[in-house]
Amino acid sequence: MEKIKLQTPVVFNSRDIKFSSQTVLCGIGSCFAKDILERFFDSGFRGAQNPNGIVYNAVSIFESLKRIVANESYKMEEFFEHNGIFHSWTHHGSFSSESINEALTKANAARSEFREFLNKCNLFIITPSSSVVYEYITGRKIVANCHKVPNNKFERRLLSPEENYKALSDAVHVIKSFNSSCRILFTLSPVRHYPGELILNSQSKAHLLTAIHRCLHDFPELLYFPSYEIMLDELRDYRFYNEDMLHPNELARKIIFERFLETYFDSSAKQLIENNEKLNLSSKHRPLNS
Repeated sequence: MEKIKLQTPVVFNSRDIKFSSQTVLCGIGSCFAKDILERFFDSGFRGAQNPNGIVYNAVSIFESLKRIVANESYKMEEFFEHNGIFHSWTHHGSFSSESINEALTKANAARSEFREFLNKCNLFIITPSSSVVYEYITGRKIVANCHKVPNNKFERRLLSPEENYKALSDAVHVIKSFNSSCRILFTLSPVRHYPGELILNSQSKAHLLTAIHRCLHDFPELLYFPSYEIMLDELRDYRFYNEDMLHPNELARKIIFERFLETYFDSSAKQLIENNEKLNLSSKHRPLNS
């Protein structure tokens, strides 16, 4: 009797490359990238992620990396005030502050720390999420975050596959110029954007996928992990989403993380993570002192 299939498996070439528990990890991109990397860091891996906070588009990813590699500090005049809070167009809202000095200090500290880890990084993970960008009309600058500034100050547009390719390939070049031995891995964030415009979301993801696979063709040493495809096909059920029906839930993120671990990491890395999970589990069940 033919075996019943409950999933459509995503088959891909993993290149038989295995990283160890000593691997230094860096990464930049969406909230999905942040979740994956924090799982490694919580288990004792060394590294850094998202020096500008969560970023979604390829242009902002490249701009962040270019600044880090050039060792160019952020300046006070690059911050602006809105509703009593100081923000930067190149940073996520987690860097915003009521004090411009505090916002500037946080931005430059994160930049310096990331640069330090990038210098010894073994695996760099790039996780773009959307081709939709918001261009600040004054100065025609693509921003990493709108910081709740009124919509009429921006022009929303879709980056073409060519624009995405240029930004992502430039990101590869700038990383390699700083750390030539670092392996770079692309994965497309599975998070859906624009719940009322799912056709736009599909077009946005398609433009990024086209650009990513062109990079993989042009740079044969690059790696790829199909987070988006696993979510779309292997986890094709709303029980794997949060209540917003847009973000993968904890179970889905754990499944994708375990698949990533199985694909690209050796037994020493798996053992480190397993030991940490056991430690966390035992601490949760430790009886309270009387």
